[in-house]
Amino acid sequence: MFGLAAIAPLSIAQDSSAAAEQGQSGDGSASEAGATGEAFGYEAVVAKAKARADKAYAAPPSIPDFLKELDWAGLDRIQFKRDQALWHDSDRPFEAMFYHPGSYYTHPVSIRLINANGEGRFAFDKNRFSYPDDQMRERIPDDLGYAGFKLLHELNHPGKMDEVLSFLGASYFRGLGADQHYGLSARGLAIDTGSNDGEEFPAFTDFWLVEPAAGDDTMTVFALLDSPSVAGAYRFELDPGDATVTHVEMTLFTRNAIDKLGIAPLTSMFMWGENSLSRLDDYRPEAHDSDGLLISAANGEWFWRPLVNPQTLWMNQFSAENVRGFGLLQRDRDFDHYQDLDYEYERRPNAWITPDGDWGAGRLELVQIPSDSEVNDNIALYWIPKAPVKAGQRLHYAYDIKWSTEGVVPNSLGHAQASRIGRAATVPGQPRNTIRVAIEFVGGELGGLEDSAAVQPRVNALRDATINNIQAVRNPHTGGWRLTFLVPTDSLDSPLELRAYLAGKEGGALTETWSYALKP
Repeated sequence: MFGLAAIAPLSIAQDSSAAAEQGQSGDGSASEAGATGEAFGYEAVVAKAKARADKAYAAPPSIPDFLKELDWAGLDRIQFKRDQALWHDSDRPFEAMFYHPGSYYTHPVSIRLINANGEGRFAFDKNRFSYPDDQMRERIPDDLGYAGFKLLHELNHPGKMDEVLSFLGASYFRGLGADQHYGLSARGLAIDTGSNDGEEFPAFTDFWLVEPAAGDDTMTVFALLDSPSVAGAYRFELDPGDATVTHVEMTLFTRNAIDKLGIAPLTSMFMWGENSLSRLDDYRPEAHDSDGLLISAANGEWFWRPLVNPQTLWMNQFSAENVRGFGLLQRDRDFDHYQDLDYEYERRPNAWITPDGDWGAGRLELVQIPSDSEVNDNIALYWIPKAPVKAGQRLHYAYDIKWSTEGVVPNSLGHAQASRIGRAATVPGQPRNTIRVAIEFVGGELGGLEDSAAVQPRVNALRDATINNIQAVRNPHTGGWRLTFLVPTDSLDSPLELRAYLAGKEGGALTETWSYALKP
């Protein structure tokens, strides 16, 4: 992290209104930090979070109704002007652009800037936007506020600024590495997801953007989060590149006891894939932002769970004490498997989370929600501490999110490239009363193994069930091995949890562990 003393003074000469606002607080008076030159940092945000948690929760102000009534297309017609980006045409390695409130984004956020001179407000200015007509522009309040922002940096081509990180809506944010297309999102916090009493959605209410110096490779953003149950301080360290890394540090102060506190939550979309027993009628073979959950356990095991679009709500929990890493991945990078020129699913990033230090006892929860629309996220993943979360607690967590298209499993270990599941007949011409599972394992030592005796299939179920025809065969088309087995449909009167992997001649694992639930 770079220190505040190294940050050059704010330089946005092309925007005189914004320049005049630097060093002023929200009410227009000189801010304490701007006047004294004191460094504003994470501990100041922590103090603000603590002070807010000591008071009763107050919902943030809302935007005018006519902006709430905009549909997505209507909001999209309001565009931020590219030449109004913060730090545009300067020697700064980052730029910032801002989102206009409207439609789903009904609560403006406070934006403040930090440089060597201190802290100051970055006020809303509708001159930074182009509107569909003058009538709309005249209706916009002068003090409306921004819905969020996105950060840009050289990423794909020298001299061209590309989006690398975006904050918009509640506590949602998402990142990009080189040659990637926005897909899944992260969230600052999840509370009571899937609860019968309803989920609570904490929201970032205030942001502080630290102005980078000309030679900085990273950028810092501070944020304040609030909800009825908790207030929190956040620090984001952005390190963009082929794989973009976001370091997240958070300090939470609870107002109320929380039944289910979700740390480092991710949300994604899965409609159908090669593992779908049934799918929508569509010309595209697959449609998803992520195709699986990966866990790196403390005992060294790697655990892969292909995603599904279920017919009813699925919530699965996995032991994750001192978990080494977890995330939602898009392993399938073949355009032919999607055939979508618009959404480019093969370019969606993985989001891999590495805890900073030991988080202790806890579990991961995967939520999969029935969906018939690619617009809606229907997958959620987060870590839940085992210890009860009580009112009046202070909690601290830190972790990295790596946004990339890279593999995560060690090169020495094979991984599941595809999971194909469908109905089959045991004998041709007979009823299709069997489920055939075919898992394509590639990587690690598998490419150098030719003898069938050197690769042993291992399949087990977590309850009594019939599993037939278990075999592993070399697949010359992938350079790996295919593990296949059959499960009679009459074994599926209740959900059947399965585990599978390939072992070597001496019994050691050659691959990660594949996990799946077959349901009636």
